[in-house]
Amino acid sequence: MLLAIDIGNTTIYFGLLQNDEVIKTFRMSTRKDILSDEYVIKIKEVLETNIELSKIDSVILSSVVPEITLEVENAIKKILNLDVVILKRDIKSAFNLTEERFNELGADLIADSMGAIAKYGTPDLVFDMGTATTCSVINEDGNFEGCIICPGIKTSMNALIGNASQLASFNLGNPKKVVGNTTVDCINSGVIYGHSEMINGLRKKVEEETGKKYNVVLTGGNSDYVSNYVDEDIIQDKNLIFYGLNKLYKNK
Repeated sequence: MLLAIDIGNTTIYFGLLQNDEVIKTFRMSTRKDILSDEYVIKIKEVLETNIELSKIDSVILSSVVPEITLEVENAIKKILNLDVVILKRDIKSAFNLTEERFNELGADLIADSMGAIAKYGTPDLVFDMGTATTCSVINEDGNFEGCIICPGIKTSMNALIGNASQLASFNLGNPKKVVGNTTVDCINSGVIYGHSEMINGLRKKVEEETGKKYNVVLTGGNSDYVSNYVDEDIIQDKNLIFYGLNKLYKNK
């Protein structure tokens, strides 16, 4: 069984894969202020809650938080006594890119893109909604063409609340209508409809610019907020990154 790990700025996302299918996922908070030994305790607790450790026979990891990548790798080695394959360190040839361009490309974007290719074919637009909302463009030959990076849905909301003294913090929810009547309703509408229409609009702009139609896939921890508000043909796949990591591990 393959354990795939994605270290993001907000959470560490774990996926268990068997026979090329994701069978279970779970998360823990990303922490930059704890030691390697503390990661051993926390990760072991999370893993033992979700899986019999002896069933894991391989591990692959992607990370956009280099400050803790080594700590997590060492923790996994201590817990499972397995080597950890790390995307971008051990796997470098996912796309036909120059070394400079590949080094600029985030590990999460590589894994997302490979997941889209594996599950949906090409060409693809992959919107990953985390701390940032990114749109990766994959051409019909399966090569990475470029990316769009926007502030994430919660990043935008927190910036608004943090810079407006009369706004209180609140939890995002489903807006009842576009035009709100209370402050909470107005912000919910602006954030949810604003972000979903940004995704719809970026998709349209890319297709106009390239003259192509794409498979459009929505993924990431914040994708639930807008999945019911984007164009109907946009696919939500929250486990996309794990299918990409699985493909990369098999092809290493």
